Amino acid sequence: SHDSTAKVWDAQKGQEVLSLRGHTQGVMSVAWSPDGKRILTGSWDKTAKVWDLRAKESVVTFPEHQNIVYGVAVKGDGSAGFSVGADKQLRTWKPGGEGKQVKGVGGHSDEVFRVIYHPKQPMLATSSADKTVRLWNSDTLASTATLSGLTDFVYAVGFSPDGEYVAGGGYDGNVAVWKVSDAKAA
Repeated sequence: SHDSTAKVWDAQKGQEVLSLRGHTQGVMSVAWSPDGKRILTGSWDKTAKVWDLRAKESVVTFPEHQNIVYGVAVKGDGSAGFSVGADKQLRTWKPGGEGKQVKGVGGHSDEVFRVIYHPKQPMLATSSADKTVRLWNSDTLASTATLSGLTDFVYAVGFSPDGEYVAGGGYDGNVAVWKVSDAKAA
């Protein structure tokens, strides 16, 4: 049994601020909108959702994935949501209105676990069970680089605060770091 509740906490006080219910199965990922008024979630129930934190309710459901949604991200200006999952797809969709898909693309050869938005440019990074990290143009969803070197499922991915580097963490305990500008190991 998976918990299907997303919770928001006051980090300084360690207290729950609000609890959001609406997914029918466990929540796998959370991403904040740039304005801090909404969050996106991905779930085992094969959907991604957008939550209005003031209304304390789901305002958009994105149902296009055919399997578990492992990761969600939001564009820096809040105009697009991104999701990845067990269906091996990277999808972009409108986080307002009806949650309509804009585009879906493949590229990874196995499940995709995480998607993150670059801190300074229109770029995404994804990590996968295919043992790679991929970089993508967030406007076109064109894959711009495949970063290899890890030898197990890549469950974690992160950009450095300055956006110069991307790191991936594998199930086997190894971490690799690549320079974004030339997609080579740092």
